[in-house]
Amino acid sequence: MLKRLLLIFCFLSAGLSSAFAQANDSSVTNPLLSILAPKRILLLYSKERSNERVREFSSGFSSFHSNNKIYSGIINLHMDADGLRNREEKLALLNRSRRTVFTQNKIDLIFATDSEAYEILSAADSLEPFGIPIICAYLENKDFKPKAGVSKIVTTIPVEENIRLGVKLFPETKEILFIFDDSDYGEKEEIFAREAAKKFEGRVNMTYLSTKGITYPEFMNRISSFPLNSFIILSTWLVDSKGNYRSSGNFFPFMSRINNIPVFGIQNLSLGSGIIGGYSVSSWDQGYKAAEVSQKILGNPGFVINDTLRDFRLIFDFNQIKRWNLPREDLPKNAKFINKPPSFFEDFKTEVQFLMAFIILLFTSLLVFSVYHFRYRILNQELLKSNRKSAQRQNLLKNTLSVMNEGVITFDSDLNIIDANKAAVDLSEHISILSGRKFKEMFYTSSQNDENSIESLLKLSLESKSTVGLKDFTRIDYKERESKFISGDISPIIENGIVNQLVLVMRDVTEFNKKQRYLSLALESAKSFIWFYNAVTKQFSISENFENIFGSKRNGFSSHLQFLEIVHPDDRKRLSVAFENMLAQKVKRITVEYRLSVSGDDNWQWWERRGIIYADAGSPNDVRFFYGMDINIDSLKLRENDILEAKLKAEESDRLKSAFLSNMSHEIRTPLNGIVGFAALLSDAGYSDEERKEFSRIINTNSKILMTLIGDILDLSRIESDSMIFDFSKFDICQQIREAIEINRLSLAEGVELVSDLPNDTMTVTADPQRNTQLLNNLINNAIKFTTKGKIVVGYNENDTYIEVFVKDTGKGIKEDLHTKIFDRFYKADEHIFGTGLGLPICKAIAQKFGGEIRLESKPGVGTTFFYTIPKAGNTSVNTEVKEELPVAENGEPKRTVLVAEDLDSNFMLIEIILSKKYSVIRANNGKEAISLYLEQKPDLIFMDIKMPVMDGLEATREIRKISTTIPIIALTANAFESDQIDAKEAGCNEVITKPIKSSLLILVAEKYLKPKN
Repeated sequence: MLKRLLLIFCFLSAGLSSAFAQANDSSVTNPLLSILAPKRILLLYSKERSNERVREFSSGFSSFHSNNKIYSGIINLHMDADGLRNREEKLALLNRSRRTVFTQNKIDLIFATDSEAYEILSAADSLEPFGIPIICAYLENKDFKPKAGVSKIVTTIPVEENIRLGVKLFPETKEILFIFDDSDYGEKEEIFAREAAKKFEGRVNMTYLSTKGITYPEFMNRISSFPLNSFIILSTWLVDSKGNYRSSGNFFPFMSRINNIPVFGIQNLSLGSGIIGGYSVSSWDQGYKAAEVSQKILGNPGFVINDTLRDFRLIFDFNQIKRWNLPREDLPKNAKFINKPPSFFEDFKTEVQFLMAFIILLFTSLLVFSVYHFRYRILNQELLKSNRKSAQRQNLLKNTLSVMNEGVITFDSDLNIIDANKAAVDLSEHISILSGRKFKEMFYTSSQNDENSIESLLKLSLESKSTVGLKDFTRIDYKERESKFISGDISPIIENGIVNQLVLVMRDVTEFNKKQRYLSLALESAKSFIWFYNAVTKQFSISENFENIFGSKRNGFSSHLQFLEIVHPDDRKRLSVAFENMLAQKVKRITVEYRLSVSGDDNWQWWERRGIIYADAGSPNDVRFFYGMDINIDSLKLRENDILEAKLKAEESDRLKSAFLSNMSHEIRTPLNGIVGFAALLSDAGYSDEERKEFSRIINTNSKILMTLIGDILDLSRIESDSMIFDFSKFDICQQIREAIEINRLSLAEGVELVSDLPNDTMTVTADPQRNTQLLNNLINNAIKFTTKGKIVVGYNENDTYIEVFVKDTGKGIKEDLHTKIFDRFYKADEHIFGTGLGLPICKAIAQKFGGEIRLESKPGVGTTFFYTIPKAGNTSVNTEVKEELPVAENGEPKRTVLVAEDLDSNFMLIEIILSKKYSVIRANNGKEAISLYLEQKPDLIFMDIKMPVMDGLEATREIRKISTTIPIIALTANAFESDQIDAKEAGCNEVITKPIKSSLLILVAEKYLKPKN
């Protein structure tokens, strides 16, 4: 077997040697590895074998495979091993190698290391039958484009980076010299450098220099003549192993002759030859990266890669840094150095590291020992402190138990008392020590022997090994003092699963129970209940006074939504929003009024809800509970409504009074203007008797208007104060209608008739005849004012229980939307028609007092009919009060004597003129004088003014009444209010006449009391 392998190895070696011989200068690296490896890679070079960049690239390519343990056959084919072949010779060599290397070694991948190698490879005989993937590495150039399907690795050189670095280190730089060699690759680097330098146009001036076409001395002279405020960027020249640079086929150490200009190098191989350094390209790094890309393509058949290498090394020559006095702080932080002298730490690095490790270990050991030592001391001190604190806690516990309000008793497993604090002893009736005794021997409870007794609960806690609470209203009874209620619980002390002791904690809740009963009583009295709401579980419950409010048949509420079912629909949202605001902490407390039907029907009562948020002290922003109370405010709400209604009435009254004053100012001034004006004209001799009669008629008319206005005002006042007096009696309504027609017939306009429509000749009704006459006259006067043609009909319609009086006209009519407004005080449908706007409101009040109502039917342009109802006789209670028969004077002298007490001359003169034709008139200027004249003259009748100097009329009347109760006294007053008339009658006056005085009324009253006896 070994012989067979040896024969195969020799055969393959002979074949490869033959192939390489035909390729002339081509070479294969590691042929044995190439044979054994599963994948074979051909590296195609266009540069000579001695090129340092080629060696670096090849070394990096191989290092990737060895570092990653990838076994691949790597074949290096140098098309210009000595650097002397032209392109045609390189192509011919490649074609010869195709028939040997490509066929015999079964190449899996071809890697063209530069653009020239790829161009020659593309010009060679077709490689398509082999189907070999190709990778091309080339310097970035927009004019160079490999064929489709070829993977590309684009390389760059750090021209831009070194320009920036040089300008930073040498800020005075004005010129930059870029030096490149005379190879094709050098020309490509020039193109790349010119493209990169475009970014710096205007800042620095770039000059490009090559050895192509000039001698070496000329080349050096050009460099020496370059200005001092500049620096050089050296491209990737071909360098031999000694650091010499190739020019025109020879190598020269020209860097050593450049002394006055700093030089930055693009390739790392230039370091150590006199350049400062800078950003540089590493051929080894490029080879390493190229191997990585090659393995990706071999592992992914058909895969095409387009990659760009921009990783540069930043390296400086320490000697050159010192030479050019460059500050270390100006250099980039990540820079590396060559020729940097080693420091003490670098010379004795291992020893220093060992010493530092020993010191750290020693320090750590000491630290650990110290920590444990101090920890032991601390633990020992804490143990001593713990013992002291334990003793202190025992004393504190003992002292605490002694001052606690709660009674604490400990029991052993046999339910004997071990110890008890002072509060527990106080709850017992026995002053002796409780230790060693049974509970029931020392305490007499309300449930001494049943299952709820404390003895039974102690046994239950002992057996169940759990806390047991005392039953509600557990009571301790005493022989000589009031019983006490207690609450509390029994807790076991368990060790190793066994109950060693029991602890009974009991507290005196007697006062609490009393307060709770008082609270319940208060809630019941106030018709209120207390509620609780859990914001987490949404549970709503009523904790106090539930049965008293909602009854025993209703179950509790499980949620607030269930409670809202018995809340008025209009108020549910208000309660829900209040809860939501508290839940969102927009408010801390709420007060909401709502209507509630306790029984679930439509019997709504007003309630007020007051609620407050309760949050945990540890998390105030976490709202968990709401508490509150709902109070029945139905009676308060009713009072509020009454107060509001009274307020609205007061406001309305105030508004009406304001309107009244405004209206009266106009209505009073209008007739007064006529009276005062024409009265002044009467005294003017320039007017005839006929004109003066007309003036007197106008004055009389305006006086009547003013009197009517005053009467309406008085009636309105009586209506508002509900003091209008009605004297109900039976009378003939037909007779009143006929009289009213006759009285108002003179006021008709020309062409208007006033007629009656009476079903019967007589009709007896029950009402106040005087007020009914007032009501009829008001309605007829309204009809006369608004009727200019046609007729006015006054009549009635009969019903079983009442009659309906109507006044129908053919006037202008009233719009339908004004039918209700015309009964409002001071409202006038037509502002141009004279009137106060009080007649119809007074008519309405009178009709309602009669027990009837008033209404109207009207159509604009047709006419209006007013109706009001009066009960028939016997259907209304009649005021049967019999008025006192007024006394009359005896008939004696031809002229009876009348005493007039009046302080104003004009008023007395008017009365004297009216009465002097039939009676003898004497005058008193004040009340005191009236009493004297009464005693002297014994008059038959007294007219007494109320307001007079010295003594007023009311006081004088009282004094005269002390002398005589029969003398008729008639009060004269300008105060027309009902209260003033009552005051006068109470003082002793028989009647009251209001000013201004009508002559007819004055004579009528005088005749009434001075008529002779039959």
